[in-house]
Amino acid sequence: EGRITIEKVNYNKPKNTRILEAVMNTWFKNPKDLNLTDPRMPYPFNFKKWVAMTYANDDIKSFALVNDKWIVGIGNLKLLPAIKRAHALHIYVDKDYRKRGLGFQMMDHLESLAQENKIETMTINVMPKNEPAKKLYEKLGFKMKGISKRGYLMLEKELV
Repeated sequence: EGRITIEKVNYNKPKNTRILEAVMNTWFKNPKDLNLTDPRMPYPFNFKKWVAMTYANDDIKSFALVNDKWIVGIGNLKLLPAIKRAHALHIYVDKDYRKRGLGFQMMDHLESLAQENKIETMTINVMPKNEPAKKLYEKLGFKMKGISKRGYLMLEKELV
């Protein structure tokens, strides 16, 4: 097993789309995993709808954790430079690759990108039941800012 790298991906590029769709169809076979990642997505998972709902937007930078050409995790960052904010979304690591610091590695990458873009505040939403994610974001210095209408915990971190 080689070193896992972070590579930029694009949900609208056929080369990336094929692999992203294949891995995500596997990851989100379980409605619970889909719900913890994006409660707006109805089950069964539909990749085209996923892309249309979020990734038709160019403000979002998408990355994959890659192990020997196969995607084992994803992370995305929506940059809002006008208000010096960035929002991390859909951070997900394949079950077989968890507990190896990959979520941390991805978040660290997204945070660096935010800082390069002169972002001062980073936000992320997490489902209250998603204990591992809550622990990770807490460790990274995110603080609870409130609860959204949809019931997400809204977390925030100052980068300055």
